[in-house]
Amino acid sequence: MPSPTDGTTADRRRFLLRAGGALLAPLLAGPALAAPDVAPIEARYRATVAGVPIAELSLLVVVVSNELTRLRLTIETVGVAAAWSGGRSQLVTLARIDGEAPPLPVRFDSRQVKSDRERTVAIRYDANGGITEVALTTRGRPRESDVPPALREGTVDPLTAFVRLRRWLAAAVEGRAAPEVTVPIFDGRKRLDLEARYSGRTTVRRSSPVPAHELEVRLVGRFGFEEDDSLIQLPDGERPAPLRVLVSADEDLLPLRLEVPARRMAPVIELVRA
Repeated sequence: MPSPTDGTTADRRRFLLRAGGALLAPLLAGPALAAPDVAPIEARYRATVAGVPIAELSLLVVVVSNELTRLRLTIETVGVAAAWSGGRSQLVTLARIDGEAPPLPVRFDSRQVKSDRERTVAIRYDANGGITEVALTTRGRPRESDVPPALREGTVDPLTAFVRLRRWLAAAVEGRAAPEVTVPIFDGRKRLDLEARYSGRTTVRRSSPVPAHELEVRLVGRFGFEEDDSLIQLPDGERPAPLRVLVSADEDLLPLRLEVPARRMAPVIELVRA
């Protein structure tokens, strides 16, 4: 059997950064986070390939005030994957969640550290969610974002996108929203659309069968992606199999599992502890 890192380490790292967020999306907002005295939410996930652990993911959600919520997502390679090409990424967002209005980003920061380089991104927004500043560094040196300004308009950062996705899911489950949604995302270096479709109810087996909601998620690359990235759908390219996301069918809407059913050696992300 091939090693989980043979030939596609970079592809699987990209999977974790992009698909990990899709799995965690339903945690990021909702009625449970309506008051500042709500206890923080922390959830831990493990990514595996053919049963071999390759990464751990941790999400922390803290309500700062009645309108502001801080979110932090950390992804770290472990085991054989860490020895082969170790890395750690952290994304932090401050989002404004005000009533029924679409959640808006206030600030977004990310830091990716590998053995040979470090990258940082800082994006700042105005009161209406418009981008006011984008600052990137590679190995400590500032650089400009290659994404054209026109493609940045109307976008949100990755974690605010997940807040919006959760809001949509809660409404779609109750029939108050369309079964499909698209969220435009700009992370400072790349631009993509997250397309999600609510497929309906199902079950997922843990210690016992658990009722769940099923989502199909596609990541459509608008700028900055390569043709060999098999997890990203290019606008004029082939349509890869969608990510399958299973979410608990209760008031918590807790993500349970993410997989790519059509790919035998694709990573699987599962909830470990919440």
